[in-house]
Amino acid sequence: MNKHIAIDLGASNGRVLVGDLKEFEVVHRFVTHNDQILGSFYWNLQSLFGEIKTGLKKAFAAYPNQITSIGIDTWGVDYVLTDERGDLVSLCYHYRDSRTDGMIEKVSSRLGGKMRIYEQTGIAFQPFNTLYQLAAMQQDRPDALKAARHYLSVPDLLAYWLCAVMKNERTHASTTQLYDPRTGDWAWSLIDAMQFDRSLFGQIVDSGTILGPLTEEVAHEVGSPKGVMVIASAAHDTASAVAAVPAAEGETPLYISSGTWSLLGVELASPRTDLSAMDSGFTNEVAASGAIRFLKNIMGMWIQQECVRHWEREQGSPISWRELDEQTLLCQNYQGYIDPADGRFLKPNTYDNLMADRINAWCDEHHVKRPASRGEYMVAIYRGLALAYEKAIKDLEGVLKTKFTSLYIIGGGCKNEILDQWTATQTGLTVYAGPVEATALGNLVVQAWATGELADLQQGRDRIRTEQKVKVFHP
Repeated sequence: MNKHIAIDLGASNGRVLVGDLKEFEVVHRFVTHNDQILGSFYWNLQSLFGEIKTGLKKAFAAYPNQITSIGIDTWGVDYVLTDERGDLVSLCYHYRDSRTDGMIEKVSSRLGGKMRIYEQTGIAFQPFNTLYQLAAMQQDRPDALKAARHYLSVPDLLAYWLCAVMKNERTHASTTQLYDPRTGDWAWSLIDAMQFDRSLFGQIVDSGTILGPLTEEVAHEVGSPKGVMVIASAAHDTASAVAAVPAAEGETPLYISSGTWSLLGVELASPRTDLSAMDSGFTNEVAASGAIRFLKNIMGMWIQQECVRHWEREQGSPISWRELDEQTLLCQNYQGYIDPADGRFLKPNTYDNLMADRINAWCDEHHVKRPASRGEYMVAIYRGLALAYEKAIKDLEGVLKTKFTSLYIIGGGCKNEILDQWTATQTGLTVYAGPVEATALGNLVVQAWATGELADLQQGRDRIRTEQKVKVFHP
């Protein structure tokens, strides 16, 4: 069977994997570097590209003449602008950068209200959406915006650097709040109303589009044979993960793609852009199949990760996840919790504003007993997430006028069996946890479909259901 390379970049780490739907190997793992420079927060894309090439070298050395294609997926919304030659006109801002603070209100007022924006894009209002990032650049760095000739998402850019083909992949474009899910094209009237240059926004291509072979220079550097193609996989990592939900044909699965964020939703045949959908906070993004991922962004393991990062720096050594889980279970009678949707939890640690301090402040403001140990901090985070999942599911059931009996939790966060069980208990749903590497598997599914190894995406899901490990948690 042919093998494929999945380049999977998350908000905290990246992996280069080689394999197929039955088995695969992580040949290279690395931190997705970001930097604060003079008060702004950026992704270090040149460093990430170097790590990708290191992973490709390892992949082709380990599997010579077996690899047929490469696909890239990353987090959503972030982008670069290039000039006519394809060179960057600005560093790549991180979606957690504060320059978009207050921009939702400014843009909504400028465009005639939130409902107008939601009716055309179906995207929930988050301060990091590409629409607000571009609006902030238009306000603060107009010369850089004027110099730009092409908009590329992060995975679009990385694919361009690999094969010299510049396209906009659909699932990622759909996260921008500048895409119309009804027409399948850019939301041109909003783009015009914002006075963004139309020519910035290029051709949108479907997941599974073959872009082209590696450039001669890259192929030589990484040791690739001729003919290895770069494929526009489901470039948004959540779209890749959802492609790997191990659901049977005809099922409408309720899922959480669990990682730095928790993305909770279902797949629909067409977008929901009515007032009830907007008020519920659900968003309409495109799936690898072209269907609609109707989902809600819930803060996920980010809050936990930031606490752990600080504790590790403080003690000067890594924290054992097993020991942290043991401490959490010993503290489960602690009744504290947080609301992960509170905006204070979005930003990274700073020396004078730590995540744990924000948890304490939230508890004080809501008359909840502060956590007194690391285990209690984890309890507050996990219980808060389970409560947020319960509320989001009830909101979704209200919008769709349906009831769910089960929930698929996929992605790296499904390894947290404490949260899996607490979610089952809190929601009253049977939880199916797995596969852990859902994003990479979905990336591989799209590549196998593009190269003719799978008849359709459902065939990939069927194989994942039978060949990958899934654990069951009952309420």
